[in-house]
Amino acid sequence: MEENDDQSNHEKYNTNADKYQIYASIVFIIVIIGIGVPMWWKTTEVYRVTLPYESINELSETPIISASSVYIYTADPSRANLLVKELSEIFKTSLLDVSFKTVALAESETAGVKTPASLESKILQKYSINPGDFLFVEWSNLNKGESIVVTTDRTAFLAPGTSSIKIGHVLKTWIFQEFKILSILNSRNNSQAMRHKTAAPQSHYDILITVMNPRPDLQDVKWNVRYTAETFIAPFLNEISMLSNFTLKTQWKYQVPFQYSTKQIPDKTKLKRHFALDEDSLPHIVTSVEKNIGHEISNNPCLQLVVYVPPCIKAPVYIYNKKGERATLNKIDAFVSPKWGGIVIANPPEVVCEKYMEDQLKVDVPINSNEISLTLLYMLRKLMEIEIDIPINEATMSEITSISPRKWEIDVYLRNSAIHLIQSSIVTLSSLTKLLKDINYIVINDEVGQAVEDSHRNIIQALIALKQNDLNLAVSLAKKAHLASEAAFFDPSLLALLYFPDEQKYAIYIPLFLPVMIPVLMSMNAIRKSWSKKKEDQSEKPKTE
Repeated sequence: MEENDDQSNHEKYNTNADKYQIYASIVFIIVIIGIGVPMWWKTTEVYRVTLPYESINELSETPIISASSVYIYTADPSRANLLVKELSEIFKTSLLDVSFKTVALAESETAGVKTPASLESKILQKYSINPGDFLFVEWSNLNKGESIVVTTDRTAFLAPGTSSIKIGHVLKTWIFQEFKILSILNSRNNSQAMRHKTAAPQSHYDILITVMNPRPDLQDVKWNVRYTAETFIAPFLNEISMLSNFTLKTQWKYQVPFQYSTKQIPDKTKLKRHFALDEDSLPHIVTSVEKNIGHEISNNPCLQLVVYVPPCIKAPVYIYNKKGERATLNKIDAFVSPKWGGIVIANPPEVVCEKYMEDQLKVDVPINSNEISLTLLYMLRKLMEIEIDIPINEATMSEITSISPRKWEIDVYLRNSAIHLIQSSIVTLSSLTKLLKDINYIVINDEVGQAVEDSHRNIIQALIALKQNDLNLAVSLAKKAHLASEAAFFDPSLLALLYFPDEQKYAIYIPLFLPVMIPVLMSMNAIRKSWSKKKEDQSEKPKTE
C-alpha cells in the first residue's frame, strides 16, 4: 500500500515538474518571439518621416500655367473688338492663359493728344497695367515700314491696319517668349535633359570682372574698373535682384598668356595691318583664360566678364567668321560663352599703337569706359537670358535709354524663371520620392521631411500665384521651393545607411539570434510532445475503464 502511494506521489511530482517545465518553455518562447523579435525589429528599423508621395506624383502631371492680360486700344472700337476676338482664337493653344480686353477713351479724353506718349499716358491714367500685362495702342503716324513699335514700358504702338497675326507673333516671340517656356516644359519628363540643357536660376551669383594686361612692361592700361562696375553693372544687377543675389568683384591680371593664333591681314589703316582671330578658336581661348583667371573658392556659380587689352605688337585683333569676314562691324569685338561668361577685346587706340611703333617705348592705353560698359551690360543680358535678338519683320523695339532692362523684359525674366524654378523643384522632388520609395532603407530624418513639405507647399502656392499673374509672389515662392527641394535632395543624411541594406542587416543579426532560437525550437518540440502525450493519455482512459 505504501509502495503504491510512493509511486503515485512520484508520478504526481513528475507530472508537476513537466507542467512547470512546459510553462517555463512557453514563457521563454513568448519572451523571445513575442517581445525579443519585435523589439529587435523596432530597434533596427530605419527612421523614415512620412512624405506626401501621391501629392508629389500629381504635381508631375499638373500643368504650369501663367496668366496675363493684354489690352487693345484703337480709335475705332469695332476694330479693337475684332482684334480681341482674333487674338483670343490665336492664343487658344497657347502655353499661357492670355485674356484680351479692349480699352476705350472718350472723345473728350483724346482731344488735344498729339503724341503717342501722351495717348499712352491718358490710357495708363484710366487703366492699370500690372506687371505681366501688356498694352497695344494704335497710332497713325509710325515711321514708314513699321507696323509695331515695342517701347521700354509694357506698351507697344500699332500702325492702322496691323493684322492680329502680326500682333500675335510679336506677343509669342518677344513679349511672352513662348519658345523658352516650351523648352523648359518639354524637359518635364526628362530630368537629365533639363539639368544639362539649362540650369535653373540660382539664388546667388558671383560676377567677376577681370582686366587682362599681358604686357604691363609695354603698356599702362588706364581704366577705373571699380567705378565702371559700381556705376553701370551694379545698378543693372539691382534691377533683377528680386530673383538672385549678386556679388560683384573686380581684379587685374598681368603677364597672363592669352593663347590664340592670329593671322596678320594688311589693311588701309595707319598701322597697315590687323590680326584676324578665327571664331572656331574662341572655345580654346575660354579654356586658356579660365585656367589663368583664378577666383576665390565659392559655392556660388560665377559669371566671368573678361576685358583683354592686347599689346600694340599684336593689335588690333578682330574676330573673323568661317567665311573669312569680320564677325562684327562694331568698334569692340566680343563674344559670349553661355553659363561661363564673356570676353571683350579692348584694342588700344590706333594713335597709341602708332606712337609705340615709332618710339618702342611704354605707352599709356586709355580705355573707352562707356563702350566697354555697354558691351559688358549686353553680355550680362545674354547670360541672364534677358536679351532677345530674334528679328520680326516690320516690328522694332525702342532703344534702351537707361541701364535698367525694359519693363516687359523683366516680366519675361520673372515669368520664365518662376516656371523654371517650379519645374526644377517638381523634377527634383519627383526624383527624390521615387528614390526613397525604391530604396526603403534610406533614412528620412525630420529635416529632410520638413524640406520636402516646405518645397511641396511652396510649389502649390507658386502655381496659384503664377495663375493669378502675381509674378513677384510666384518668383518668391518658387525660389523657396527650389532651395528646399535642393536641400532635401542633397542632404548628407540620406547616405547614412545607403550601403547597409536589409540583406546585410539579416546577415549580421541572424548569427546572433540563431543560437538563441535553437533552445526555443527545442522547447517548442518538447511542448508539442507533451501535448501529444497528454492527448494520448486522455484517449486511453475510457478504454481502461
